[in-house]
Amino acid sequence: MRAAAHFFSIVFHPLFILTYMSLLLLWTNPFAFGWRHVSESSTLMIIIIMTTVTLPGIAVLMMKMLGWVSSFTLEDQKERIGPFIAAGLMYLSLYLHISKADNFPVALRIAVLGTLIGLWVCFFINNFTKVSVHAAGMGGLLTMVVLIKLIFGYDQAQIGLPGGYNLSLPVNSLLYATILLTGMVCTSRLILKAHVIKDVYLGCFVGMLSIGIAYYILY
Repeated sequence: MRAAAHFFSIVFHPLFILTYMSLLLLWTNPFAFGWRHVSESSTLMIIIIMTTVTLPGIAVLMMKMLGWVSSFTLEDQKERIGPFIAAGLMYLSLYLHISKADNFPVALRIAVLGTLIGLWVCFFINNFTKVSVHAAGMGGLLTMVVLIKLIFGYDQAQIGLPGGYNLSLPVNSLLYATILLTGMVCTSRLILKAHVIKDVYLGCFVGMLSIGIAYYILY
């Protein structure tokens, strides 16, 4: 059980969530980005991964080497402050870049702004009590899938596979899968004793609310 919990905690690490949101939007409607297929989005995905995964990861690595954090799991609340600020600035720069470009759909802007809001809200809450950022990320991802289904009206996802093949899935299947994965990730954090159930519920609420606020602002 602990091995499975570690697996889900790593695969659905908060830094990966915006990448997953972007892929979902590209799979469901690449035409909104001006492309015919997700394979044409390599430059965008490189920018997103570099800004939201690679650079924050390098920042945490440097903090670990300097002795500012004791471990990469960042279990101590105080040790989370530096990584929160570093990631928050990276996400802010990405949002400013996305918001100034005319060729990106509002759905992507909502995803980026929502994750940015969620990150800074978690940073604020972290000064008073622990909050599960994993749960916040999954709550945001789930809310984004709900918007894809109910607001943006996308019904099918075309998932690009090696060799130029596409796997066609109904958005309903992605929604059910995301609900299941959200439960599994949150349960994993409890199994690993990284959080108590209050932290998980609070994180989910923050993630859902942040995407909702971004939707209200931009749509």
